[in-house]
Amino acid sequence: MPLSYAGNHFDGAVLPGRPHDGRCTLAAGTEAMRLACTQPAQPQPHRPACEILLLISSAAGYERRRRTLRATFLSLLRPAAPNSPLTEQQRLLVRYRFLLGAPQTAEQSAALAAEQAEHGDLLQVAVPESYETLFPKVVAAWRWAVATVDFRYWVHADDDAFVRLEKLWEWLHSDAAGGADGLYAGYIWDGSEGRRTKPIRDPEAKSYMPIEQWPHDAYPPFASGCCFILSRDLVEWLVEQSPAMTFFRVIDVPVGVYLAALPPSRVRIVHVPEIRPYRPLPLFREQTIVQHYMQPEEFKQYFAHAYERTPRDEKSDEAIAAVYDLFVGAKVLRR
Repeated sequence: MPLSYAGNHFDGAVLPGRPHDGRCTLAAGTEAMRLACTQPAQPQPHRPACEILLLISSAAGYERRRRTLRATFLSLLRPAAPNSPLTEQQRLLVRYRFLLGAPQTAEQSAALAAEQAEHGDLLQVAVPESYETLFPKVVAAWRWAVATVDFRYWVHADDDAFVRLEKLWEWLHSDAAGGADGLYAGYIWDGSEGRRTKPIRDPEAKSYMPIEQWPHDAYPPFASGCCFILSRDLVEWLVEQSPAMTFFRVIDVPVGVYLAALPPSRVRIVHVPEIRPYRPLPLFREQTIVQHYMQPEEFKQYFAHAYERTPRDEKSDEAIAAVYDLFVGAKVLRR
C-alpha cells in the first residue's frame, strides 16, 4: 500500500538502496525480505497466552551474551527465582526468544542446535545473518509471533540491553501506556529535545541511509531499536503489510515509516525516556526500564544493584547524575 505522512510530504516511494561496498546489497536485502515472508503467519490453534512477548536480537557467535542474559534479568522468569520482583502470575505471562538468522557455517548450525537443545529459547528464521538484515529478521519474528503466541504486547530488545522486566510490566499497565490498542512505544526519535530524525548520509556510519533508498530530509517518528513496544493489533497490521514491504538496512526507521501510513486514530506513539539508548552517568539508575550498550561483564553488576541490593556510593551517584543531567539539559549530552 502507498506510504504517506503529512509532516514530510512523503509520496510513498521507497527507492532502491545502494549500500556501502561490502555491506548487504539491494538484491541480497530484497531476498532477505522475501525469506522473511516465508515464515508462516497463519495463527495456530491452542497458542499459549502471554502478556509480554520479548524478542531479543542476537546472532550466532554471541552465545556469551545470551548466557549472560539468562544468568541475569531472564533468570527472574524461572520458578521461585530469588530476588524476583515479579509475581508468579506475571512470570508466567512473560515469554521470550532470542531472535537469530540463518547460520552461515556447519559449525554454527551445530553449536546453535546444541544451545537450543539445552535452553529451548532460540527462534531461528530463514533470513541471512548480518547487521543489515535486522529488519527482515524482525519482520519474520512478527509473523512467527502472530502465528505462534497469543500475546498482548510484542517487545524487541538488543542482546546488549538490560531489561528491567518488572518495570516494563509496570509501565505497560500504567496510565502512561494508555492501554493495549495502537501502542507504539520506546525512546522516540521525533525531532524534539534533540532527538533527531534526519537520515545519516555518512557511508561509514552504522545507521547509514542511502539517499536513493530514502530521499527525504527527515524520518517520521520512530522508536530506537534498542527496545521498542508494539501492541498486538499493530503487529497484526504489520504482518498483513509484510509481503509488500521494502528492504531497509536499519532496524528501527522502517517500523516508524510503515506505521506512519496508519491514521492517527490507529496508532499512539509514546516516548519512554526510561528506555535509554545511550549510557548515562552513572550507568545504573533505579528508574531505568531498559539500559542499552552494556558489556556482558556489566550485566551482573547491574543485576546486583537492581535485585541483590549490593552496596553502592549513592551520594557519589547522585552528584554524578546531577552533573550529567545538567549537560543533558544543555543539549551537550544525550539522555
